[in-house]
Amino acid sequence: MRLTESLKQSLDRLCSGHLSDAMEMLDLRRTVILGFTLLGPHGAKAYGPAYTLRQLPKHASVGRTEGVVRHTEVSSSPETAGHVIIIDVGGQADVASWGEFHTFRARRNGAAGAIINGGLRDASSIRDTGFPVFCKGFSPVKSRWDLETAAINEPVSIGDVQIRPGDLVFGDETGIVVVPEVHLDAVLERALKLCDDEEAALAKLLES
Repeated sequence: MRLTESLKQSLDRLCSGHLSDAMEMLDLRRTVILGFTLLGPHGAKAYGPAYTLRQLPKHASVGRTEGVVRHTEVSSSPETAGHVIIIDVGGQADVASWGEFHTFRARRNGAAGAIINGGLRDASSIRDTGFPVFCKGFSPVKSRWDLETAAINEPVSIGDVQIRPGDLVFGDETGIVVVPEVHLDAVLERALKLCDDEEAALAKLLES
């Protein structure tokens, strides 16, 4: 999926509710992710194709101090420009798989935001950057002690929602919606129609 200027303009108009409703109306599988905290300014949203990384607990053969996590590679990669970075830790929030330096690297490389299905640290610093980051929780404990990277840019699952690299990920203060690339045109067309109808109805309501 390529994030064109036209697509950006369309997504700027939308919220997660428009995309969720559009998918329901098209009888598509529900792909809504809830229960994440958004660190970012009021009204922040993050959207773009998914760029994924999956973390697992360290195998028993790996030493405690041995560094086998690779999320710095992802936050530092220019390939993430325009993408939403997804770090899947299976919801484990007692260690931090993201932090201030990852945020600065990702923002510098043009990433659109990050979703951490696990914990992060440096929360106040991340919030101050204005770069939208979603997470399941917070921990001061560095992930290198407990985790290893299992895969980069392969499918991951958050709850019962599978996310494939290239799927559109859209997150705002209400929730996160994943739109499969194959359905993007149809979902976007329906969501924009819903947005137009809502704007017209609101204008009429405000006039009365």
